[in-house]
Amino acid sequence: MSNYVVCHYAKCYGPPVSYTTHIERKKADGTEHIPYNIKRSDLTKHNREFIPEAKKTGRTAAIEKRLMAVKRQTDKEGNEYERKIRKDQVCCIEIRLSASPEAMAEIIAQGRLLDWCRESVKWAQKEHGKENIVSAVLHMDEETPHLHVSLVPVVQGESKKQAATKKRLAKEKEKAAAEGAEAPKKKRRYKKKADASTLRLCADDIMTKSGLKRRQTEYAEVMAQFGLRRGEEGSPARHKDLAQYYKEHCEEMHARLDEVLAELAKVENLLVKKDAEIEIRDKVIRQRKDEISGKESELAEKNREIARQQRELEELKPKVEEERSKFDTLFTANEYLEGVELSADRLLASYDSREKEVRKIEMEALERINKASISILARKDVERLAKENAGLKLLVSGKDSEIEKARGETEKERKAREKAEADTERLQTTTNASMAALVRRHPLEIKLLKELVSIGVDRPEWQDRILGGDTIRFKPCSWTDPSNGKDIPKEYYQEVEIKMENSGQDSFISMCGMRIADFFKQIWAKVTEALGLKKKQEEEQRRQQKPESPRRGMKM
Repeated sequence: MSNYVVCHYAKCYGPPVSYTTHIERKKADGTEHIPYNIKRSDLTKHNREFIPEAKKTGRTAAIEKRLMAVKRQTDKEGNEYERKIRKDQVCCIEIRLSASPEAMAEIIAQGRLLDWCRESVKWAQKEHGKENIVSAVLHMDEETPHLHVSLVPVVQGESKKQAATKKRLAKEKEKAAAEGAEAPKKKRRYKKKADASTLRLCADDIMTKSGLKRRQTEYAEVMAQFGLRRGEEGSPARHKDLAQYYKEHCEEMHARLDEVLAELAKVENLLVKKDAEIEIRDKVIRQRKDEISGKESELAEKNREIARQQRELEELKPKVEEERSKFDTLFTANEYLEGVELSADRLLASYDSREKEVRKIEMEALERINKASISILARKDVERLAKENAGLKLLVSGKDSEIEKARGETEKERKAREKAEADTERLQTTTNASMAALVRRHPLEIKLLKELVSIGVDRPEWQDRILGGDTIRFKPCSWTDPSNGKDIPKEYYQEVEIKMENSGQDSFISMCGMRIADFFKQIWAKVTEALGLKKKQEEEQRRQQKPESPRRGMKM
């Protein structure tokens, strides 16, 4: 595995802000800048600045601050003076520190990336001075993680040109002394020359061949703790030319574009197929919608039919009640007639027995008369019996007329009763059919309606509100227990809230939060407790000891 270090020095020409845009991923106006060579834009948030001053003010401001130390200086006498910087002066050197992609991946896998960054920044500060390293930014969003270290090339002492001039003047002076000639005069200069303490900006003093080779070696020695080593010294390997790199990059992008176009063609074909499938599904959906609309119309028609049957049922209820009352009346009359017929039968039986007795006495009397042995007493008995027989015949004849009349009335009532029973049976059949249809279509609602009707809540608007989920509060009034048909006592009247509890198959009508049966059980429990169990038992005993009244029509 290649684990070489990368330590590349490059001069930055032009204003610092142009390089800052790339390094900080931010333009001068503060908007985001996305370079073309970013591989992972989602990792841009992990880019990091390691110099506190640059993190606070920015790279450009940090460079300008360091340059001000060169512009404004103080001489040995304590006088301040300004040193100019040329427009084409190299104000910053960019040091790119990294390693082979495989080596950087290994460092990241070991979790030592931040340690590598700190050691790299520490080496740069030691090599060039802490105050000259104004920025150090880690880039994680490019192909290989690397550090951009910004170096302001501030050096002290005389420049190379000054040293060469001094050396040349010394040689000329020695030569003149050897020849016995006068030493050449020094040219008068108005620009203050740099001395050993003067700060000056000079990238050439840093970008020397020997210095760069030395720094490559020293940086590799520092990075040895991360398993990195120096590149081969004197290697003929060179970086790719920029044009060659872009050419290969364009070829790679063209090849990738061809692949993308091929994939796009496949996707388009797939999209056409999906569109066809969607069209088929839409057609099926439209057909189903038409079927559903037809079903809905049928359902609406059936609902209207159910509503009509309900109205007919409501109209038939009074007639049913009327016919039922007539039937009860006819049933009572029939019982009375049965009693009358029973009394008449008993009278007829008594009449037959008396008639037999009279005939027997008459036969005996005739025999006695014929024999002339009838006494006066016998005659009186015969007369008495004859009178009784005549009275009995008159009574029987009256009863016969009454019985015939009652039988005629009974026949009419029987026919009327049969007609009423037939009408009632027909109405009951219609009612049962309507109720069966309602139960089949709305079993749950019918169950709840029956519960409401059983406690006397029969107004449609009340029923609709309760079944719709509302709560109706009734003032204190009489309520009838549907289980026994008894009304609760007046002293136990109370406000009652009626509503529908739960939903679905578990729904029921509640009174004061309880089921109807539980509500009335509670009322009757209070009544029983108030009256006392003993009084109730005594009342029950008196009721059991009371003799039964004779049936109607049984009196003789």
